[in-house]
Amino acid sequence: MKCAKCHTIGGGQRVGPDLRGVADRHEADWIVGFVMNPDGYLETDPAAKKLLADNNGVRMENTHLTREQAQGLLEFLKAASKSPLASPQADSRRAEEPLYRKVRMPDEGLSVSAPGLALLFLLLAAVAVLWQSGQRRFAALGFAAALAAGYWTLGGRRYYHLLGNQQGYEPIQPMAFSHALHAGRLSISCLYCHSGAERSDVAGVPALNVCMNCHVAVRARSGSKEPSPEITRLVAAWQERGRPGASPLEWMRVHHLPDFVHFSHRVHVADNLQCQECHGPVQTMERLRQAASLSMGWCISCHRLEEGTAPAHWKRVGGPLDCAACHW
Repeated sequence: MKCAKCHTIGGGQRVGPDLRGVADRHEADWIVGFVMNPDGYLETDPAAKKLLADNNGVRMENTHLTREQAQGLLEFLKAASKSPLASPQADSRRAEEPLYRKVRMPDEGLSVSAPGLALLFLLLAAVAVLWQSGQRRFAALGFAAALAAGYWTLGGRRYYHLLGNQQGYEPIQPMAFSHALHAGRLSISCLYCHSGAERSDVAGVPALNVCMNCHVAVRARSGSKEPSPEITRLVAAWQERGRPGASPLEWMRVHHLPDFVHFSHRVHVADNLQCQECHGPVQTMERLRQAASLSMGWCISCHRLEEGTAPAHWKRVGGPLDCAACHW
């Protein structure tokens, strides 16, 4: 899972090189040594330096694997490279349908409400009858009600919230970070930046050093040779860190649950829920917004799903329904 944040096996280059057939390109001892100590190799080994240059200067993170673990990883890569799933043709077939069309998405209230549409037509019909019968005052009242029903039906309900419902919240951030670019066009895994979601209750906001893993070398926006003003600000904040008077980047929190609610990202990620199922199509968002209501009823609707109605990629269905599961 850690490797898959930057590498594929037969899916082409991502942040790092494609690992399909890596055992044919390098000696086994070299691969094991590099995996165990990437920093040392990148400083002294010519082959490692060439890899660094070919991959935009993005250095591999030291995952502190033992020799036994690194050898096991190499054996896995050898076996996976021979699998039909590692062929480029198989990968292109899997990539035909975007992820956001495969998973259940939160309802952001953009669709037309069928009951509301029926009510709208009934009101308009009533207005026509009242107008023809000469009851102009009641016809005007009916027309006003029809306008309200039309507003509600055709999307206005998105802006109506009960107390505590922040669906659609889209604060301006201190830096114009684009999820559409990073998670969409560049296909960077959500878990690369929000790695806390794999092992803790809180997904967390990535620290500056995570951004600098790439931006130590990448200084221009994708497709441009001109330095990006936002990346320049990011690098400046990194260089000023720890200095007296330095102003850190303070990101505005978008998703927030009340203190009396306990939610674990780790449990849901382990169940193979995709980030988009709760956070919406983040790979299309220039500025992050809250796509779901995050209400108790919204959560319970998933916990009540059974085999056959739940998404097929979930590892298990039927979440807990007792109060103590979420309200400690």
